[in-house]
Amino acid sequence: MGRAQNQKARDKNKAKLPQVPRSQIVKDDEELEIAKELDAQYELERKPGFPPTGVRRKD
Repeated sequence: MGRAQNQKARDKNKAKLPQVPRSQIVKDDEELEIAKELDAQYELERKPGFPPTGVRRKD
């Protein structure tokens, strides 16, 4: 038998990833306006079932 039978599994994500409070995720009105302007100018390139891989300018 191994020695680590009674040892708890450690969550390594908690030690490495920053924990951001949800209150800081909220955007203000200026950021929303800029995001809408950029959304009107650019389009994300993506394949079905995958995250966006590139940005294309709308003409």
